[in-house]
This record gives sequence, C-alpha cells and structure tokens, in this order.
Amino acid sequence: MSNLWADPDRLRAVSPQFAQLGEDVASALATLRAGLDSEKRCWGGDKPGQQFEKTYPQTEGPGNVKDFLAALTGLSEKVKATGDKITGTADALQTQDRDNADRIRRV
Repeated sequence: MSNLWADPDRLRAVSPQFAQLGEDVASALATLRAGLDSEKRCWGGDKPGQQFEKTYPQTEGPGNVKDFLAALTGLSEKVKATGDKITGTADALQTQDRDNADRIRRV
C-alpha cells in the first residue's frame, strides 16, 4: 500500500501563480512577436544569416518561427490551465478524505 499526503490549502494557494506565469509567458511572446515582425527578415541577409535561416526559416518549412511561436502560445495556455488542475486536484483529494473519514465513522 502506498501513502499520499497533500495539503489542499497549500495547493490552492500556489494555483494562482500559474495563471500569472501563463500571463507572463503570453506577454513575453507578444514582445517577441512584435520584435520579429518589426525586423522582417531578422536573421539578416548576410552569409551567416542566410545559413541560419536554412535551419530556422521565419515563415515556412521545418523549424520555422511561425510554428515555434504557435507552440509557445500553446505553452502559455497550458501553464494557465495547470493552476486550475491543481485546484481541482486539491478539491478532489479533500472530498475523498472527507468521504473516507465518514466511512470510518460509520464502522
């Protein structure tokens, strides 16, 4: 048999931090997008920039910046959702603990 110990109140207390972290990621992403958009071909037209763009194209192709930015948007949303899941887990653990205590009292 394994044991599980959790403090639901502490779990609920950290949950809002994930919403803020998700907002911070979204804000940083918006700043990054604005910078990339303002630079257009930000890798540069010189030889090193052209070589870099072969591996990390800005628009289309494997490893492109557009897909990377979309993945970061997904990360922001998942980080925000993690806080809700932590709260849900705390609620479920507390409910289960109360139900188990009620069953023991009936015995």
